[in-house]
Amino acid sequence: MSKKDVLRVAAVTPRVWLADPRKNSEEIIRLASEAANAGADIIVFPEMGVTGATCGDLFRQELLLEAARNAALAVAKATAGLDATIVLGLPMQTAGGYASGAVVLRGGKFLEEDPRFLVVTGETIPDELPAGASLVLHMAAVPELVTRHAVRKRTLAGLTFRTGAAYVYCAAGYGESTGDAVYAGPSLIYQKGRLLAEAERFRTEGGIIYADIDPSVEAVEPAAAPVPPAVNAHPFVPSDPDVLATRCEEILSIQVIGLRTRLEHVGCKTAVLGISGGLDSTLALLVTAATFDSLGYDRKGIIAVTMPGFGTSKRTHSNASDLMAALGVDAREIPIGAAVSQHFSDIGHDPDDHNVTFENAQARERTQILMDIANDTDGLVVGTGDLSEIALGWCTYNGDHMANYTVNADVPKTLMQAMVRWAAVNRFPEARQTLLDIVDTPISPELTPVDEHGNIKQKTEDIVGPYELHDFFLYHLVRHARRPREIRALAVEAFVGIYDEATVDRWLRKFLWRFFSQQFKRSCSPEGPRVGSVCLSPRGAWAAPSDVSASLWVSDLD
Repeated sequence: MSKKDVLRVAAVTPRVWLADPRKNSEEIIRLASEAANAGADIIVFPEMGVTGATCGDLFRQELLLEAARNAALAVAKATAGLDATIVLGLPMQTAGGYASGAVVLRGGKFLEEDPRFLVVTGETIPDELPAGASLVLHMAAVPELVTRHAVRKRTLAGLTFRTGAAYVYCAAGYGESTGDAVYAGPSLIYQKGRLLAEAERFRTEGGIIYADIDPSVEAVEPAAAPVPPAVNAHPFVPSDPDVLATRCEEILSIQVIGLRTRLEHVGCKTAVLGISGGLDSTLALLVTAATFDSLGYDRKGIIAVTMPGFGTSKRTHSNASDLMAALGVDAREIPIGAAVSQHFSDIGHDPDDHNVTFENAQARERTQILMDIANDTDGLVVGTGDLSEIALGWCTYNGDHMANYTVNADVPKTLMQAMVRWAAVNRFPEARQTLLDIVDTPISPELTPVDEHGNIKQKTEDIVGPYELHDFFLYHLVRHARRPREIRALAVEAFVGIYDEATVDRWLRKFLWRFFSQQFKRSCSPEGPRVGSVCLSPRGAWAAPSDVSASLWVSDLD
């Protein structure tokens, strides 16, 4: 086989500056030159790489489209002397607005086509290849989710094995908007079932992977995909310890990149969190600490505030203090009892009436404190609420419901317990003992008074039901759109010996009522990084009217 029969391909994932084609073109030119100097014959960039893929309705602006065209011209001119073909993604104006397009550049000119390869854009990997293409260049911009990368690799391995083709998958990475998604730059190069090159995901700077496409290489049949259990009681939590560890690592990476991008975008080096000594605020603090570490920021820029109130227990107060000390953050304590009591007096509420006003006033006082500290320190309030709570509406509207960015928004409670336990052993040994005790602490909002010994009296699962059941219901309702009677039957099978049918039915009815009646809270929830296949963000993941009735779904159980 002669050397000329071998093609060196490069997949380039640049750092993106959203809606700044001039700056992006400079980065594209730099990386294209680097790839060409390394001997690349074909250089491919991600979808919409000239502008960034997450500009949304800004793509309807003529100003941005014009700037994108000018940037493509600038790239063509600057790379005219390179002995390489460059494939570039940018928005293109159409009669209906715009479309994701691609241009092929060589010698400073725009080529109509290149017979050596087929260009594909968009999220979907085709099931088969048109016209028997032997080399596919796929320009993508796809949010990263847990398990998505593993599925992507199996899909490409299978496709290239069946077709005998080579496939360059070049995906968008750091700099794309992380409002409700994270782009990890998961570029891959396959040939005949073989993985030739794989990019390091979650990079925060530009990167290039190379591979030599050799027609004489032998095909390798990929391994079969694992078969999931028929009915898994904990669908969010893998039972295999190694798979669970990988899942936790991947989720933490997504959360860190999401928060890091937001902090860099607003030019912020201060984060403010409320720390209760419970699971949610603990994981949020760990994510924030890991984010500051990745940025090289001093953890003293993390202002962690514990705000004991009428229901704060000795155990959670101690754990909150110990955790903040172990992580070396700026730890502050602001008791809220006096301020809330004054508020009760102002609005004429009897402090002995422990109703919803009694509870919500505490949550809103805490949020006010955090927001004001953030204003005073040029900081950003990191929200702590999780997916299970927002599904049930188990949060105070404009209280713990609100933040500048919510890192746990897509993490369910059952997985959160596993993540904190994993982090205690693998990432934060300095806080291991405290973290493990937090995992073992009963879940509670701690908004009603403790017992005579200072212990938790208000336990969430006694009120709304077991989180393992609610997470099961949520997964099957949202992920698979199953009807309630089917969900009930699956839950009875999955939790045999743990919950009988009457118990499952009781809590499923409670779940359905809360899930539908609390949609109004989700309709205005803060942004946060999506991590899995179940997401309730109102910005493209879960669309439902705030006034929807639950009666149809509840009646299906009768």
